[in-house]
Amino acid sequence: EDEVLEDAVSEDDERRSYPRIEKVHLVQVSRFDEEGARADLATGRTINISRGGVRLELHHPVPLRSVVSLNIVLGDRIVDVSGTVVYLEDLDGDRCGLGIEFTDLDPESEALLGEYVERFE
Repeated sequence: EDEVLEDAVSEDDERRSYPRIEKVHLVQVSRFDEEGARADLATGRTINISRGGVRLELHHPVPLRSVVSLNIVLGDRIVDVSGTVVYLEDLDGDRCGLGIEFTDLDPESEALLGEYVERFE
Protein backbone atom coordinates (compact mmCIF):
# COMPACT_ATOMS: atom_id res chain seq x y z
CA GLU A 1 0.00 0.00 0.00
CA ASP A 2 1.35 3.42 -0.97
CA GLU A 3 1.97 6.09 1.64
CA VAL A 4 0.68 9.54 0.84
CA LEU A 5 1.69 12.68 2.67
CA GLU A 6 -1.25 14.90 3.49
CA ASP A 7 0.71 18.14 3.29
CA ALA A 8 3.30 18.57 0.57
CA VAL A 9 6.40 20.64 1.20
CA SER A 10 5.69 24.20 0.13
CA GLU A 11 7.49 25.53 -2.91
CA ASP A 12 8.88 28.48 -0.97
CA ASP A 13 10.23 26.32 1.84
CA GLU A 14 13.28 28.13 3.19
CA ARG A 15 15.09 24.84 3.84
CA ARG A 16 15.82 24.33 0.15
CA SER A 17 19.52 23.87 -0.59
CA TYR A 18 19.26 24.77 -4.29
CA PRO A 19 17.14 27.21 -6.28
CA ARG A 20 14.36 25.53 -8.27
CA ILE A 21 13.74 26.26 -11.94
CA GLU A 22 10.09 25.93 -12.99
CA LYS A 23 10.29 24.22 -16.38
CA VAL A 24 8.31 21.38 -17.95
CA HIS A 25 10.32 18.51 -19.41
CA LEU A 26 9.50 14.92 -20.29
CA VAL A 27 10.78 12.38 -17.80
CA GLN A 28 10.77 8.59 -17.67
CA VAL A 29 10.70 7.09 -14.17
CA SER A 30 11.79 3.55 -13.33
CA ARG A 31 11.20 2.21 -9.82
CA PHE A 32 13.18 -0.73 -8.49
CA ASP A 33 12.22 -3.30 -5.86
CA GLU A 34 14.37 -4.49 -2.94
CA GLU A 35 16.17 -7.01 -5.17
CA GLY A 36 17.05 -4.36 -7.74
CA ALA A 37 14.55 -5.51 -10.40
CA ARG A 38 12.49 -2.85 -12.18
CA ALA A 39 9.05 -2.77 -10.57
CA ASP A 40 7.40 0.16 -12.40
CA LEU A 41 7.95 2.31 -15.45
CA ALA A 42 6.10 5.59 -15.96
CA THR A 43 6.34 8.71 -18.09
CA GLY A 44 5.55 12.13 -16.68
CA ARG A 45 6.76 15.70 -16.68
CA THR A 46 8.84 17.90 -14.48
CA ILE A 47 7.23 20.73 -12.54
CA ASN A 48 10.52 22.14 -11.34
CA ILE A 49 14.14 21.07 -11.22
CA SER A 50 17.26 21.96 -9.27
CA ARG A 51 20.78 20.64 -8.82
CA GLY A 52 19.58 18.55 -5.88
CA GLY A 53 16.25 17.17 -7.04
CA VAL A 54 13.12 17.43 -9.12
CA ARG A 55 9.37 17.70 -8.63
CA LEU A 56 7.40 15.52 -11.05
CA GLU A 57 3.82 15.04 -12.13
CA LEU A 58 2.76 11.45 -12.90
CA HIS A 59 -0.53 9.65 -13.43
CA HIS A 60 0.14 7.06 -10.74
CA PRO A 61 1.90 7.26 -7.38
CA VAL A 62 5.29 5.84 -6.56
CA PRO A 63 5.72 4.82 -2.90
CA LEU A 64 7.63 7.12 -0.57
CA ARG A 65 11.30 6.23 -0.07
CA SER A 66 11.35 4.30 -3.36
CA VAL A 67 14.63 4.29 -5.26
CA VAL A 68 14.05 5.53 -8.81
CA SER A 69 16.02 6.06 -11.98
CA LEU A 70 15.07 9.10 -14.09
CA ASN A 71 15.70 9.95 -17.73
CA ILE A 72 15.03 13.69 -17.99
CA VAL A 73 14.88 15.34 -21.42
CA LEU A 74 16.61 18.75 -21.19
CA GLY A 75 16.50 20.29 -24.65
CA ASP A 76 18.48 18.00 -26.94
CA ARG A 77 20.11 16.12 -24.04
CA ILE A 78 18.90 13.30 -21.81
CA VAL A 79 20.16 13.33 -18.24
CA ASP A 80 20.17 9.99 -16.41
CA VAL A 81 19.96 10.34 -12.63
CA SER A 82 19.03 8.26 -9.60
CA GLY A 83 17.09 9.44 -6.60
CA THR A 84 14.75 8.74 -3.74
CA VAL A 85 11.07 9.70 -3.51
CA VAL A 86 10.95 12.13 -0.57
CA TYR A 87 7.34 13.29 -0.90
CA LEU A 88 4.14 12.35 -2.65
CA GLU A 89 0.93 14.32 -3.04
CA ASP A 90 -2.43 13.83 -4.75
CA LEU A 91 -2.88 16.69 -7.24
CA ASP A 92 -6.41 16.06 -8.48
CA GLY A 93 -7.32 12.39 -8.28
CA ASP A 94 -5.82 11.61 -11.71
CA ARG A 95 -2.35 13.00 -11.11
CA CYS A 96 0.17 12.92 -8.31
CA GLY A 97 3.19 15.05 -7.53
CA LEU A 98 6.46 13.45 -6.49
CA GLY A 99 9.52 15.05 -4.96
CA ILE A 100 12.73 13.24 -5.89
CA GLU A 101 16.03 13.93 -4.16
CA PHE A 102 18.98 13.06 -6.41
CA THR A 103 21.50 10.54 -5.07
CA ASP A 104 24.93 9.57 -6.37
CA LEU A 105 25.03 11.95 -9.34
CA ASP A 106 27.82 11.06 -11.74
CA PRO A 107 30.06 13.98 -12.79
CA GLU A 108 28.55 14.24 -16.29
CA SER A 109 24.95 14.37 -15.05
CA GLU A 110 25.90 16.83 -12.31
CA ALA A 111 27.59 19.09 -14.89
CA LEU A 112 24.60 18.93 -17.28
CA LEU A 113 22.14 19.77 -14.48
CA GLY A 114 24.37 22.57 -13.24
CA GLU A 115 24.70 24.13 -16.72
CA TYR A 116 20.97 23.86 -17.28
CA VAL A 117 19.98 25.42 -13.95
CA GLU A 118 22.53 28.25 -14.33
CA ARG A 119 20.94 29.26 -17.65
CA PHE A 120 17.65 30.05 -15.90
CA GLU A 121 18.74 31.33 -12.49
